[in-house]
Amino acid sequence: MPTFKAIIKNNKFYFISSFVFFLLAAFFCLFYTRAESFYFLNTYHSPAATNIFIFFTWLGDGLFCIMVAIALFFLNRRYLSLLVLTSYLLSGLISQLLKYFIIEARPAVFLKESSYKYFIDAVTLHNYHGFPSGHTASAFALATVLAVVISNTIAGLMLLMLAVAVGYSRIYLGQHFLVDVLCGAIIGALSAMLCFYLLNSQHHFFKKRFYYFTSNAREPL
Repeated sequence: MPTFKAIIKNNKFYFISSFVFFLLAAFFCLFYTRAESFYFLNTYHSPAATNIFIFFTWLGDGLFCIMVAIALFFLNRRYLSLLVLTSYLLSGLISQLLKYFIIEARPAVFLKESSYKYFIDAVTLHNYHGFPSGHTASAFALATVLAVVISNTIAGLMLLMLAVAVGYSRIYLGQHFLVDVLCGAIIGALSAMLCFYLLNSQHHFFKKRFYYFTSNAREPL
């Protein structure tokens, strides 16, 4: 099983690309208001694009992550299954705690007096608790786990693009602002790396509790 440092070294392209995405999103968040960045990222809408991004947003749903973890478990990839599940649960827990304590309006509420016309009936949420984006956190947690395990530049780039597409879908569908997506992405990526660190830990507490998942199974990475 690779060390934590080896995981970072073997997947430099994925982490550098993720960092570039974080920097670009942070730039918009720092120099533009939430409304300005929201309008900028929603200049084009069509029925076909709406259907595409409804599909992408489902890839960030908790049910999808759980389905992936279950499938991996029955494919005898127990270690990877546990990584996917724990990364999702940790990112979800952090996101929900922040949502509970930070009462931020979603775009449909924040922009209700504006002329914005692309909110989608039966899809767009008209409520609060928009910070951070839980779907984006789940997508980046899953993408980071799979990218590190596959450890292939092209596959890592594709997984990152899928995670970014999930994040953008949350803006396109009127569910979140860019700052919500950025923070969700950071939470997801960091949650995945923390779970890698803990599951690779030689501490007796973790070795004892994860033994069933990491023993008598195929090579996890």
